[in-house]
Amino acid sequence: MYRLPMLIGLFLSISLTYACMAKKTSNATTDHGIEVEYPNLFQLEKGWDIYDGGGYRYGPSIMVDDDGTIHAWFAAPGGIHGMDQLHFNEEHAEVPVPIRGNSVVAQQFHSDQDFYGLAVRCPNWNSDASSISLSIFKWNKDYATSLSSAPIITKRFHHYIDNQNVILNSDRKFSAGDYLWVLDAPEGTAGVWAREGTYAGVQSYVNGKSIDQVFESFLMFNQSNAETYWDQVAYKKSNDQGKTWTPEKMVLKPTEGTRDQFSICDPAVVKIGKYYYLGYTSTEDIRMIFNHAYIARSLSVVGPWEKWDGKDWGTHPQPIVTFTGDKDAWGAGEPSMVVRNDSLFFYYTWRDKDKHETRVAVADAKLENWPATLQYQGIAVNQTNIKSADHADVKYRPDLKKFQLIHTASRFQENSRLMLWESVDGLHFQKVADIKEFSAPYLHNCGWSGDALGHQDPNKPQYVAYAYGQDWGNWKTSWHHIIYVKK
Repeated sequence: MYRLPMLIGLFLSISLTYACMAKKTSNATTDHGIEVEYPNLFQLEKGWDIYDGGGYRYGPSIMVDDDGTIHAWFAAPGGIHGMDQLHFNEEHAEVPVPIRGNSVVAQQFHSDQDFYGLAVRCPNWNSDASSISLSIFKWNKDYATSLSSAPIITKRFHHYIDNQNVILNSDRKFSAGDYLWVLDAPEGTAGVWAREGTYAGVQSYVNGKSIDQVFESFLMFNQSNAETYWDQVAYKKSNDQGKTWTPEKMVLKPTEGTRDQFSICDPAVVKIGKYYYLGYTSTEDIRMIFNHAYIARSLSVVGPWEKWDGKDWGTHPQPIVTFTGDKDAWGAGEPSMVVRNDSLFFYYTWRDKDKHETRVAVADAKLENWPATLQYQGIAVNQTNIKSADHADVKYRPDLKKFQLIHTASRFQENSRLMLWESVDGLHFQKVADIKEFSAPYLHNCGWSGDALGHQDPNKPQYVAYAYGQDWGNWKTSWHHIIYVKK
């Protein structure tokens, strides 16, 4: 994903019927406006949103098991190193709550383990003269009784920056138990972010009255620099073709103090043997450019994950593809993976100055340490002259004995669309069609489904998902069922 600062997002949902699968011939429009008939095309059924915005879930990797279970991984907004969120639902839209005059906002919370401190995310509407005080009290019977005692710790935040995480921490841990944090004594245009809903173990208050919202706060469970990371990987599962989903989990985060500490986004997942392998994008450049591609593995769809360290699997990640172009260019990343005939095809974006390519490397999939065998094979698709193209997602069609690749063109624009490409060898692709019908305007960062090896069977339900919307970083995620077109 081509990021702008802090936390943007995406998520997906899909369904399919095969009643009209046969007897259709597609008319696809080329770049020159010429309609062509193509027998291997797919169409989108009318989709629906599986994420309603207020953030983002984008760049999905979609894996479908033999029993129809859908696994989906997305890029999601990040967080703070050393901290875990208290129980708010990230799928609910954020609402800024002003704190003015004598107003007091507070939140009762429970921690089942010792913690070093907490952070609360506070907007100030771009003010440079807003201040607030944050305190922690031990919870005692009720709100009023808790406030009648002295705070365990308190701190004044003078002229904090907009959306700063105001942080209270200590060299000694607070014992597990029930607590109350309080924001008060506001100056300027202080505030706090809230999300709708109520959650077990958390109760929010405004001026002493309980409300059905949860303020965005985080607990610090280890000593950390508490720096922000932009993106992480979210996971959800569906057993009914994308109509309903399990609660999402944040399953892969950056590792503090390492080369991927700023971000993990653009997930791509395959399963080889007992391991799930998840490719992702990250960077060491605070400007969010000069990216590289990385890989992690796990025995489970939700982790824990071991990251490739250049020689083996551990906790100190090293890139699997290192960008060597212009230091001011976007770089390399946005991976997609397919396994065929014991070879792993690793596709990735290469965006250098005045250059946009999807490149491919191949590794020996029989080896658990296959990243050490990865060999560059060339440019699979040159997207340089395609207006506002983005990353490619590749699947293999055993029935056609061909690789198929989709990506977005005219991303973030009203006439955005999907492009379909094909290849016999997986190394050199030719464009075959544009896919526009039923796709949303302003779409970007699409993905489509396959099995654990990245193979796609048209006789089983398959799906496409993408993020869309005009408001940067506040995107919905659309889910579509695929209809295959046959002569």
